[in-house]
Amino acid sequence: FLLGEYFKGKKEAESAVVKDFGGANSLVIKPAIIAGGPPGEIRPPGPPGVTPVSVDAVAKAVAAGALGRFNGSIDGNDAIDASV
Repeated sequence: FLLGEYFKGKKEAESAVVKDFGGANSLVIKPAIIAGGPPGEIRPPGPPGVTPVSVDAVAKAVAAGALGRFNGSIDGNDAIDASV
């Protein structure tokens, strides 16, 4: 599998966050693809049929997690949009 090591690394990082900070004090945000970024930045296209989540929505979800409003995991673009 071409991206197997990438996904393995993501899983290890997510597990480390929960292990080090505890489930009640951590938030893992998992967007499929993020739209927006610095002007002129070139990004590869996302998977077919997947609507990107805005960088603003991801930032708001991160801030909400830092403020303790969410913990656990917000998985996927629809879940991120619904959390803000």
